[in-house]
Amino acid sequence: MIVYTITVLDVIGDPILGNRRTPAIFTNLRDALAAVKNNENDLSDDGLYQYAVIEETLLNEVRPHLQDGARWWFRYNAITDEFEECNTLQVPSHINRLYGFGIG
Repeated sequence: MIVYTITVLDVIGDPILGNRRTPAIFTNLRDALAAVKNNENDLSDDGLYQYAVIEETLLNEVRPHLQDGARWWFRYNAITDEFEECNTLQVPSHINRLYGFGIG
């Protein structure tokens, strides 16, 4: 079964790897995208987390799929209180190449 983990990251509090938490796992991408874009249940924790990433993985697998389209990045917009989709060039280079945020 494929699942989509949502992980939020604070690169200010921990500039090396980012403080992170994985508050949600979904079984379909549409629901995961809606949850992040709408900042459901205050995923940003009042703006503490600047980035969110959705990773596609298999349930109970340690590593996410390493294929094109297997992850989606978002950046928090404090004005709209929503996460906006962004590309990897808009994410700090020291974290945009990492995978497996949702595994702990």
